[in-house]
Amino acid sequence: MPDAYGPWDRENAAFPDWIGQGVARLGRDEIRQRASYLAGYRRVWLRKLETREIRRRHSQRFPSARRLNKAESQASASISFVAEQTPAARDIPVVIDGTCPKCEVPPKCGGAGKIWATWVIDDASDWCEEGFGPCWLCQPEGGAA
Repeated sequence: MPDAYGPWDRENAAFPDWIGQGVARLGRDEIRQRASYLAGYRRVWLRKLETREIRRRHSQRFPSARRLNKAESQASASISFVAEQTPAARDIPVVIDGTCPKCEVPPKCGGAGKIWATWVIDDASDWCEEGFGPCWLCQPEGGAA
């Protein structure tokens, strides 16, 4: 995509071609993997849990923050078009590139994707139990502690 690309150019006939060129250069699997890692990075970043290693890998994958922000902005602006054309795009998993920082908090789970917390069993009766449960940060079907 040209550096001078603006939001008003989205109606330009070349816009879908630019997306196709990017997918052709990187390949569908690489695009999906990068999207998964970006979603995982955003999840960690929003909770201020990013580690030096996760930040380093993210910077290697996306060296220009300005271009990444522009690409994310255009992707979110065109999500209705993409969702209609490729529904599987909504099902890309969230992946943390490296060790989940939440799972590294003692007591460690050994990379099993579990954290030690007080888990709500029954909200109405205030029944809670302590123990390991799915990490809400790195597990797609995780619970809330």
